[in-house]
Amino acid sequence: MRKRTSKVVFILLILVCLLLPMALLTACEGAELPVEAPVIEIEDVAPSDWFYRYVVGGLRFGIIVSEDGESLRFEPERHVTHGEFITMLGRLHEYGNEAIGAPDDDPLDERYIEWAKEMGIVHRYKYWDLMPNEYITREQKAVIVYRYISAFNLRSYFRHEHYILSITYSDFYEISSWARGPIKSLHYLLLATARYGNHFMPHDFATRVVALNILVRVGSAVYDLVHPMRG
Repeated sequence: MRKRTSKVVFILLILVCLLLPMALLTACEGAELPVEAPVIEIEDVAPSDWFYRYVVGGLRFGIIVSEDGESLRFEPERHVTHGEFITMLGRLHEYGNEAIGAPDDDPLDERYIEWAKEMGIVHRYKYWDLMPNEYITREQKAVIVYRYISAFNLRSYFRHEHYILSITYSDFYEISSWARGPIKSLHYLLLATARYGNHFMPHDFATRVVALNILVRVGSAVYDLVHPMRG
């Protein structure tokens, strides 16, 4: 009788270990990104689009902005440059903190780039992460977000990530060696952007959807706790 009970318990433990990570991911996915109707009209995004919630979150956190305050053309599949991604990250940071630099002194992205350099988020030409006018790859984007989280001691907001470290990408070893550690650490944040059978596609250029996805997730994890009603 004891042997049978032990066997049943063992099987249950295996099932829990296999199912818990995905259950946690599903629960967080549904809870972290409330979808609210935006005041601004989004011309090329519909509520039925899978990334609609991220566009709404991007508007809410100030990551993306409307020039006229009334409408916005998001261009979800357009590739993002290094300068654009750093600008988006800087705007997210401003949501829960003071403004970065003086908007009237420099072009918008220049003050964010200077901020990112000062904080160690980008390292000039090391790992090719500071080429403002060049498209940013998916692995470069992940490393910059990892450095941001590290620079501002935000890792405690992502403690639940260790539950799904057993899940990895099919093309993990195609990731550059300098990016593997950060990507593994941010696995939970990046999992939703995996493509084509759990491939991370590290050397593909990041689209606006992919860039916004991870930034809104960071904002939902960190700054909703700071200013839950702001935006």
